[in-house]
Amino acid sequence: MLSGRPRRLWPDAVVHHGARWLLVLGLSVGLVLLYPSDPSVLIGRHEAGTVAERDIIAVAAFDIPKDSDVLRAEREAAASAVIPTFIFQDGARESASTALARFFTDVDSAAAVSGVAGIGSVLAAAGIDAGEEQVETLADPARAESIRESAAAAIEGMADRGIIAPGAASEVTAESLRVVRRGGASVVPRASVLSGREFYDAVLADREPGVDTDLLRLVLARYMVPSLAPDAARNARERAVARDSISVTAGRVLEGEAIVRANDQVGPAELQKLEAYRNHLRTAGIPVDESNVSGAFGGLILNAMILSIFGGLLFFHRPDIFREFRYLQALAAITALYFAGAFFVARLAFPGPVLPTVFVTVALAILWDGRLALVSLLVLSALTAAQEPFASVDTFFVALAGGAAAALAVRSFRRLSQTWLLIAITFGAYALVLAAVLLRGADFEFLPALGWALLGTIAWSMLAIGFLPAFEWMTGRTTDQTLISWADPNRTLIKQLATDAPGTYAHTIQVANLAEAGANDIGANAALCRAGAYYHDVGKMVHPDLFIENQSGDNPHDTMTPDASAAVVRGHVIEGVRMARREKVPEVIVDFISEHHGDQTISFFLDKASENAEKEGRDPPDPARFRYPGPRPKSRETAIVMLADSVESATRAMNRPDRQRITRLIQDIFAGKLDRGQLDNAALTLKDLTLLRKRFLKILAGIHHRRIEYPGTRHLTAESPGSGDPEAPGQAAPQAPAAGEKAP
Repeated sequence: MLSGRPRRLWPDAVVHHGARWLLVLGLSVGLVLLYPSDPSVLIGRHEAGTVAERDIIAVAAFDIPKDSDVLRAEREAAASAVIPTFIFQDGARESASTALARFFTDVDSAAAVSGVAGIGSVLAAAGIDAGEEQVETLADPARAESIRESAAAAIEGMADRGIIAPGAASEVTAESLRVVRRGGASVVPRASVLSGREFYDAVLADREPGVDTDLLRLVLARYMVPSLAPDAARNARERAVARDSISVTAGRVLEGEAIVRANDQVGPAELQKLEAYRNHLRTAGIPVDESNVSGAFGGLILNAMILSIFGGLLFFHRPDIFREFRYLQALAAITALYFAGAFFVARLAFPGPVLPTVFVTVALAILWDGRLALVSLLVLSALTAAQEPFASVDTFFVALAGGAAAALAVRSFRRLSQTWLLIAITFGAYALVLAAVLLRGADFEFLPALGWALLGTIAWSMLAIGFLPAFEWMTGRTTDQTLISWADPNRTLIKQLATDAPGTYAHTIQVANLAEAGANDIGANAALCRAGAYYHDVGKMVHPDLFIENQSGDNPHDTMTPDASAAVVRGHVIEGVRMARREKVPEVIVDFISEHHGDQTISFFLDKASENAEKEGRDPPDPARFRYPGPRPKSRETAIVMLADSVESATRAMNRPDRQRITRLIQDIFAGKLDRGQLDNAALTLKDLTLLRKRFLKILAGIHHRRIEYPGTRHLTAESPGSGDPEAPGQAAPQAPAAGEKAP
């Protein structure tokens, strides 16, 4: 019920998933116990005018923010004190004078043609709302000329002082202003420039009130062009800078400083400090006026949520791991080891790079693959950042970068000598991420942190590799490093095979080469294929002389009954499994022995037995006695070895093999395996089979190419007519095994 797919809701599914929830709960509780939340800070409630019952000492430094109304007033005062900038318009006076002259020219022309009515039309067209008396005033040439001269003199005489554009007077909030003119800037008093109203008042100050004066004001209001325009963008920018320059704090309380003393009166200033202290602690995640139980419960929920997310990822995307309970136990054990190591890192105040993320990713990447290691790393990094001693974004990124580099570097890890390459890549990632967080403003010494990163990488990498045998025992998995060690020619069974069955050993080497090359082409486990191929025929050592590759004379099968011959052929599978298990060969390799023939029939001897039965008038033989024990290949790797085994054996049985014949043979063998359903349980695609055919052909065609006949040995290599050539006239070609079958 703990492993596999639950068949029923009760009790199978309940026990199956309940055990996994217990793992999550156990790890969550363990983390809470290992990293308890900080105790709550007791502040209490106070009111102005009351007396404090005890000392309140700050456990952390904090700033006292200003009252919002005070801060707003200070910022507005700072903005108002900014000297505004105005740009002097050099063409303003000329433009105003030109427009004024044109207006009076139009008035004169209209008066000459249409009189008062024409003047009224000109005023209306100019947008001057003049009364009847004012229109008649312009009809009088002398009075009109007086108004013209007064307006022109006002514009010529007053424009150089600088006239602020209407509506821009609100920009002047200080006693001075900055005037930018012809690329230079100068600060002038506010009194030295005029607003529109001030300009009119200055021009009309010496005139008697009346119709002429009112008309002059209207004309100036229409044709006066302001010479000072505000630089609105610059003014807004400088005022914003002035506002931002005002400190938002009214003071700072240092760690260990008394906020309120016992028996002292609590006033508004003390209340402001206490409120700021309370807000600072809550922002920092420190509970205030709460029991520690709530913090522990919150940590428990957070830990369980993060671990549950990881469990969900396994459930949906790695069901092969989720359904195998011992795999989950191993993951839990690795997680527990990680946080135990992290506990000592925190207690000894080591920097973030010493966290054992490398230990986890190296172990998981070797046991399974880099993808699982990376996902686990993300979860562990988040879980680490959720614990009190490591609650830092920088710690999260440092742990993530180093662990990810180790997980990716393990892809090329095959031998212990490559450990230092793994260490170098991981250390480089640590150096880069440490430099990055330092540039972002982190506070630590770079070189000491780099030294700790190197020591941590070396220690955790070595420890992870040292723990691999224990993890293999826990999970029942066999790593590539273990597979490589089992493919050592000095292993007992392989060495014995080379001595007792040299022909089988030579065949085994060729099958291993074919299988490994094919596995590399389709992305299967090449190390597993080589190791499995080395052991697939070890059972032939029981009766090596009964297999044709080990024979040097007569074939004993010529004198044996088909039933006995078939029993010997079937027996090499059974004996091979027995011998391998006796030597404690990993089960993943033993599978190659039992699956490399699947459950196909030994048709060579079955056909022979059927012929004998027909001649002697007996019932046909039982096909079960002429069938391999199986099972059919259940993995890509065992299927690759089955195909390589059949192809290599059949190629050896061919007379004068060439590329065309080998191609046809490989196609027939692959088709035969498919037709008999031997590959139904192996996850090989048609694309995989195509790549395997091409790789097998390339290797076998290279091995069995035609050689040059040397003069000294030509008498030994020359073939007489019909000497086994299937195309030689007058000779029957020797019977080759059926497609996909090996000759005994």
